Parts: sequence; structure tokens; C-alpha cells
Amino acid sequence: MSQKTVNASSWLFKASLLSLSLLAQTAPSISIANTQLAEQFPNVSQSTIELISTLPNFSVLVLILFTEAIGNKFGIKRTILFGLSLYIIGGVLPAVVSSFPIIIAARLLMGLGIGLFNPYSVSLMYQFYDGQQLKGMLGLQNTAQNLGNAAFGFLLSALIISGWRTAFTGFFVGLIPLILIWLFVTIPDDKKADDVEMPKNSFKDAVSGHILLLALLFMVTFAMFLMMTIKMAVLGQETGLFSPSAASSILALLGLSSMVAALLYAPVSKLIGNFILPVAYTGIAFGFYLVATATNVALVTTGVIIAGLFFGWVFPQAFLRVAQVGPKNGGTLTTSVILMGINLGAAFAAPMVNAIAGIFGQTSASGTLGLVAIGFVILAIIEYIYNFFDRKAT
Repeated sequence: MSQKTVNASSWLFKASLLSLSLLAQTAPSISIANTQLAEQFPNVSQSTIELISTLPNFSVLVLILFTEAIGNKFGIKRTILFGLSLYIIGGVLPAVVSSFPIIIAARLLMGLGIGLFNPYSVSLMYQFYDGQQLKGMLGLQNTAQNLGNAAFGFLLSALIISGWRTAFTGFFVGLIPLILIWLFVTIPDDKKADDVEMPKNSFKDAVSGHILLLALLFMVTFAMFLMMTIKMAVLGQETGLFSPSAASSILALLGLSSMVAALLYAPVSKLIGNFILPVAYTGIAFGFYLVATATNVALVTTGVIIAGLFFGWVFPQAFLRVAQVGPKNGGTLTTSVILMGINLGAAFAAPMVNAIAGIFGQTSASGTLGLVAIGFVILAIIEYIYNFFDRKAT
């Protein structure tokens, strides 16, 4: 199909493109099955069970620097469709196997799929839109990401009632964007990624000390925050306050509250500038504290909502900071370094945080979440001090 026949302004084209973002944060949501998986595989450690939730991020990490080259060689649409197919196969396969190593392999396969299609959920918007239309689509992309996470959480809350195997069938949701992209999205041959002139950054600029520190900061941030998702079902089991099904519904509110907060990011950022990050860390710390010390479901839910609201400012602020300290012309290499930090933190959240918690004698879910709350307080203090002395702070 030629470029002239592509109607990128049609609602069907836009909806199809945005459908990719619905899947972006769904992989860790399967953590609500952790308690049932632990019963099914009693010889597997709790940390290894929890790794199931975040292993896809490791595969994403591996592909970050190569997805564009793969798309150039095989075609962007083919790459996206193949990635979605891997997402579905790797996501659903654990429902029909009884081998823990195969489940591990399936989760890694799923991550490879995410790594193939997820970068294009944003980059294609730069290809088809500009100006206010581009800003609008980027805003909708963030909304779709959080909405997809929330909707998937509610879906899992229903499926987990029938057991952990049924919960994994929820990843059939990947069929939605697979069908939509296949039928309604055409990527013109004259708009191949290698034909688009991209700004080139030197490796030195892309991995400057400041960028590496930001990558480290967001690696720690995402590793700690993901513990809310990983530990929620275990917390319910330890305290007896709620079931795995209820845990999934509670976590769905995490995505919804982040979505609401993201809509407020622009005016709040304009008001307090870079101080939005330490403020966010402070709010997240309070949310984790409420969850860790909760004596009823209402307090757990309140803590989750508060943590989600403030976390909604972290992701956009991460890339604003990159724009402030990275190469002026931007570029994929600098962004990739930050994404590698984020995915590294997400991939190894459970073993890293559990190991640190163990050093302090905190092995329960509530103890670990309480320690994470302290971690966010420390990050907030560091960021407050940094912004007071940084000339870029507004």
C-alpha cells in the first residue's frame, strides 16, 4: 500500500497503534499467582518464584539496542506482529506445562516479544504525527499504558479464582493488538526506519556520567516500586486481609491512579519544576508505609492509590531529565541507556530487594515493603539536596 492510502488520522488507525501500549505493563501483573505457584513448586525458593513476574524485563533489556536494526531488516510491521505472537505464546504457555524451567523459558520468550513491539508503540507516532497531533497521541499512549495495566489487573482478579494456570490464559489479550495491527496499520515502504534521518550522538555523550547516574537512579526506583506488585498477593496471604483475586483488583488501582496523576504532570511540573521528583518519592514512600503497616484492606487500598498517584510523575520526569542533561539533539542511544537501567531494575527487582531486606532481617512482605518505604525516603532526601544545588532546578 502506498503512503497516500494511509489515513493516520482515522480513529481506527490511531486505536490500532495505541493498542500496543495496552500490553506494555501487563507482564508483572501475574505476580498475583505467586502464592499458588509457590504451592505448586514447593522446592523452588520464594525469590525465584517472584522472579517469574519480572523475567520478561530481562529479555526486553537484551533487545533494547537491537530492535531498530531488526525492524529495518525484516520490516517494522512484520517485527511488531512477530513480537506480539511471541508475547501470546510465551504468555500463555505456562498454563499448559508443569515444568518450572519451561515456565521460566516461556517468560523470557514473552519478554523478547515485548522487546520487539514495544519500542514502536512510541516511535511510530513520531513517524506518522507531528505538532499538536503528536502531543495528543503521546498523551493517549501514556493513558493507554496505564489503562491496559488496570484492565488487565481486573481480568486477572477474575481468572485467578480458577487457579494460576487460568490466570496465565489472560495473556491471550495480545490477540487484540495483533489483529488490529495486522488489519488496520500500514507502514509505507518509503518510511523505513533506516531511511529516516535520525540525530546521531557520540557514545561519550550518550553514556556521560550524568546519564549513567540517572540510569542508576531509575534502576533503583523501578526495582523498589515493583515490589508493590510482586509482594501484594504474599502480603494478603501473610496477613489474611485479602485473597489473590482481591490483590489483583487492588493492584489495578495502581495503574488507574498513575493514569490520573500523569494527566496532572504538566501543570504540576510547571509549578515546582524538577522538585516534582523528590515530591513524588516522598508520596510513594508514604504509600508504601501505609501498605506495610496496614491492619485492614481499606488502608492497603489507600496506600496503593497514593503510591500510584505519585509514581505517575516518575516516568515522564525521567525522560524530561534526560532531555535536560543529554545531547541537545536527543537520540535513541541516550534513551536506550535509561531504558536499560529501568528494565534492569525491573528484571531483578525481587532478588535485589529481597537480598537487601534479608540483610536487615526483613523477610516478610510487610517488612520488605516497609524497608522500600525507607528507601524512597532516602531517594527523596538525595533529590531534594540535588535540586537545591543544581542550577537547572526551577
